[in-house]
Parts: sequence; structure tokens; C-alpha cells
Amino acid sequence: MNLSKKIKIAALLVASFFVTGCGSQANIGYVDYNKIMQEAPQIKSIIEEGQKKAEEIQQEAATTLDENSELSEEERNNALGEIQRKFMGIQQAYSTQVQHKLDEALSAIAQEKNLDVVVDSSEAQPIILHGGIDVTNETLQKLQ
Repeated sequence: MNLSKKIKIAALLVASFFVTGCGSQANIGYVDYNKIMQEAPQIKSIIEEGQKKAEEIQQEAATTLDENSELSEEERNNALGEIQRKFMGIQQAYSTQVQHKLDEALSAIAQEKNLDVVVDSSEAQPIILHGGIDVTNETLQKLQ
């Protein structure tokens, strides 16, 4: 598990401790993020659309470079830079859409189940080893 993920989890757990008070128990939910990314129809649809756009940009790049073989090295680098910016923009836009859909579903589930925190607990790097409420299936249902 990377350091950034550990820090985020620790911060969430500390925050849930303060939100619920010293004597109360926090209600923690967890979701298998990898399973959601692979199985949720809405998420898969966004990812597929993003992949199609990326392929279009890749084809556009090949066509542009083939049709303009006489470009100087500087012009070629500028064209490649523009293509890379387009690609990064598409990637960012679709990643944001995926995160927004996931956040909406998890927020609704957290409210329905009265959860203080929902964390990622994918099989590859489980965070919750005991206790907590698995909301993976509910998340998949919301993302149908």
C-alpha cells in the first residue's frame, strides 16, 4: 500500500473519531474499488467512452504526423505536444466523471446506512480486515 493511501486512511479514521466523539463507535463502510471499476455498468461505460476518445486522438496523431512528414523537428515536437495535451485532457475529464459517479453512489449509501466513513478496501490491498460494513454490492446496484 502506498504512503499516500495510508495517510488518507489514517486521516479519515482520525476524523471519524472526532466526528463521533471519544466514547462513540464510528460506523465505517468499505468498498472494493477494483470490483466497482470492473463491474459497474455506468463506470464501464464512461471508461469505454474515454478509451474510444483516446483511440481517436491516437489515430489523429498518426494521420497528422504521416501527412506532415516534412515538418521540422520543432514543428513535429509542437504537434506531438498538442496531441499529448489533448490526450491528457480527455483522460482527466473521464477520470473526473468516474470519480463523480462513484462519489455520488457512495455518498447516497453512506447516508442510507448512516456511515461516518467509507474507505477503499480492494482485495489486493485490504484496509478493513475485521468489522466495518461492505457496501460494494450496494454501490454496484447504484451504478447500474
